[in-house]
Amino acid sequence: MNYRVVAIVVTYNRLELLKEAIEVIRRQSFPVEQIVIVNNSSTDGTKEWLDVQPDLKVIHQPNSGGSGGFYSGLKYAALENFDWAWLMDDDTICQPETLEKLLEKLVYVHEPVGFISSKCVWIDGSPHLMNIPAITPSFNGTIAFNNFDKNKLLLVENSSFVSVLINVDAVKQLGLPYKEFFIWGDDQEYTRRITNAGYLGLYCSDSVVLHKTPTNYFPDFYHDNVNNLWKHKHGFRNEFFIVKRSRGFFFYIFWLMGKLGYTSYKLLRIRKDSQLKFIAVLLSSGWQSVTFNPRIDKI
Repeated sequence: MNYRVVAIVVTYNRLELLKEAIEVIRRQSFPVEQIVIVNNSSTDGTKEWLDVQPDLKVIHQPNSGGSGGFYSGLKYAALENFDWAWLMDDDTICQPETLEKLLEKLVYVHEPVGFISSKCVWIDGSPHLMNIPAITPSFNGTIAFNNFDKNKLLLVENSSFVSVLINVDAVKQLGLPYKEFFIWGDDQEYTRRITNAGYLGLYCSDSVVLHKTPTNYFPDFYHDNVNNLWKHKHGFRNEFFIVKRSRGFFFYIFWLMGKLGYTSYKLLRIRKDSQLKFIAVLLSSGWQSVTFNPRIDKI
């Protein structure tokens, strides 16, 4: 396998986890050509530690969330003409053969592959709820989702940015992720943009990573802690924008009114606390999405 691979890790104030993540990347059975760390203005000593690591390429930037971090990392990968960009957060702990398992599968697929992602598990070995991709029933009516299952591959429509290998040619063709998203939805939109353009999206079940979050968490607006409201504010705005961009403004307006009304009704029925706070965030996100119009930056 003669691939030029760059590993891209986005970090913010999780130095000990970052050290653990980098150490396993350094020990991959298929060595990456370069490790790029995008530091979103960490304040916990991350900058000082990174600046004395001679084998790392470090991009220090203002905190622009995961979205802005992966934007910068993929831009670097495209400008430096790598073949593949291996994306992950700083709490992604790989196995030594995680990358090799992804790359070796490419020989079984003769159609253009846009991305291939790992199986993400939590600390107890169960699938991580934040990183479950959408299975593709078919692809352009010709390839079934389990066409490559004997090679431990499934066809998927999208993926999270937790150990996903992105084809840099697709980045050059389709542009970069929306850096303005800040958090939530950027990975789903971007990988779906890739499969919508005709590339295959793949999920590799024997390439495994540990997503080392405090809990096996999936964003649930009806039961989530009030401390996560700021994330939901970004997430809803981004979701509404994606509908507006893909379905057109008039469909979006009618859909948005229905979405806001139905979600508010469910909140009042299901939530036991802070109902008005959550409804206020929902309505604020809807209003912001009307004028939220980021553009795709091309290389």
